[in-house]
Amino acid sequence: MRNKIRENNKFTWGDAVLVKKNAPPCFHPGEFASICGINQITFEETAKRFLTTVDDWLYIVEFEDGSSIEVPECYLD
Repeated sequence: MRNKIRENNKFTWGDAVLVKKNAPPCFHPGEFASICGINQITFEETAKRFLTTVDDWLYIVEFEDGSSIEVPECYLD
């Protein structure tokens, strides 16, 4: 499963990422984080809740202060 995830998504565990500045405020735009979990969005309800689409990747990201949230791939660089 881990190899499949690496082939289909942009980031993997431990990658450093930046939340895009145009991301909704709930995703902490402009902040740096580290990837610590990966899931693919498979339900429309989940996609709506995260302001994205079905099949987008959803990452658990950890910020420098130790807090973590889920952020869709479309809002990460």
